[in-house]
Amino acid sequence: MSTSLTFYGGANEIGGNKILMEEKDAKIYFDFGESFTFGEGYFYEYLAPRSANGLEVYFEFDMLPKIPKLYAKDLLELTELKYQKPDVDAVFISHSHSDHVGHIGFLDESIPVHMGHG
Repeated sequence: MSTSLTFYGGANEIGGNKILMEEKDAKIYFDFGESFTFGEGYFYEYLAPRSANGLEVYFEFDMLPKIPKLYAKDLLELTELKYQKPDVDAVFISHSHSDHVGHIGFLDESIPVHMGHG
């Protein structure tokens, strides 16, 4: 099996880098960021998704990819995506700008996140 890359963000946009690398049984994300235009068409100052609704609004408006076995259980309660134990081995963060790390808080806490010094 060859290595595959899937771009869930960061392609044809500025920021929002979410790159999945798969090889054999390994699944690793490089960055899990927020695009610079995230929510631009829906939110303005005081208008923002309710945190109590978890990922419901983000999925409804296609602002986050619906990827099984990735997100935190409590954030999926009001969505059609049902919680499953994560199958991701790790997330590697290139650096701490929001376009590379901004959505890390949505991930299941059992997924290891790695970042170098800086």
